Amino acid sequence: MRDLAYINGEFVELDQATVSIEDRGFQFGDSIYEVIKLYDGELFALEEHLKRMLTGIEEIGINLDYNIEELKEICQKVVAKNAKNPKVESGSLYIQITRGEAPRNHSFASDLAPTIIMYLLPAKSLDNQLRKEGVKAITVPDQRWDLCNVKSTNLLPNILSKQTAKQKNVKEAILVNEEDIVTEGSSSNVFIVKDGIIKTHPATQIILGGITRDLVLALATNNFSVAAEKFTREDLYQADEVFITSTTKEVLGVVEVDNKIISNGKVGEITKELHTDYQDYIYDWKQRGDSNV
Repeated sequence: MRDLAYINGEFVELDQATVSIEDRGFQFGDSIYEVIKLYDGELFALEEHLKRMLTGIEEIGINLDYNIEELKEICQKVVAKNAKNPKVESGSLYIQITRGEAPRNHSFASDLAPTIIMYLLPAKSLDNQLRKEGVKAITVPDQRWDLCNVKSTNLLPNILSKQTAKQKNVKEAILVNEEDIVTEGSSSNVFIVKDGIIKTHPATQIILGGITRDLVLALATNNFSVAAEKFTREDLYQADEVFITSTTKEVLGVVEVDNKIISNGKVGEITKELHTDYQDYIYDWKQRGDSNV
C-alpha cells in the first residue's frame, strides 16, 4: 500500500514529506486548511470546501495562482495516486496552503510562492452505539480571534478547548463568548431545537460557517422551522434537543452539557431525522456520480 502526499507539484511517500523550517505555515500558522470527507473513494462537497478555502486565501492575501478547477484536478490526482490505500474508501483529504517560505519576519513580501500540501487522513470512526446514545459536552470560554470565518491553522484555542473536553471524558467543548452566547464547538457547529425550531449561530465572522452546517440547514428547511440566530448557554441547557455537525461527525446528538441532562437525556427525534436525511443525501449524491453537493 502506498501512502503518497502532494507537495508543490510532487508526490512523495508520506513519511518522507517535509517542508522548510522557514515555511510561514510552520513558524506562524500563516496558512489555510480544509478537510474533505471521502465516501467510497469520492470527495464529498469538494467544490464547496474549495470555494471556502479560496475565500479565506483571498481574505488573508496568500498569493495563490490556481483556480477552483485546477485545485479540483490536483485533489482528484491525490486520491487516484492513493487508489489502493484504505484511506480512500472512508478517510479524508487534508489540504493546507501556506503563504510560503521566507526568512523569519512577521511582515511578508507580496510575491511569496505558497506551499501547497495534500494528503489522506485515516477514517475517524464513530461508534454506532455512541451515535445512538448521544454524547456529552462541556462549555468553555471562546478565546479565539475575530476572523473565525477564515479556516486558519491558528488553532491553539481550539486545541486547548478540545483537550479540556478530553480530560473531562466528554466528546466536545462548546465555546461561549463574553456575552454568554454559544458560538460553536471546538471542531463543530452547534445546534439546538426548542419548541420545534432548529437554531444555530448566524454565519458571521465569529464562527466558521461549516460545509456540513450549511447542508444540514438546507435539508432541515424541507420539514422544519429553522432560525440562524444567537442563543445563550442557558438556552443550551433548556433545549429540547442539542446536536453538533462537522465533516467527520456528520449530525451527532448531544445529551448532556456541563453535567446537565438535555431534555430526557436521549437523542432527539429531529436530530435522528436530520442524520437520516444527511445519509440519504450522501447516498443520492453517490448515485448521481456528482463531484458537487
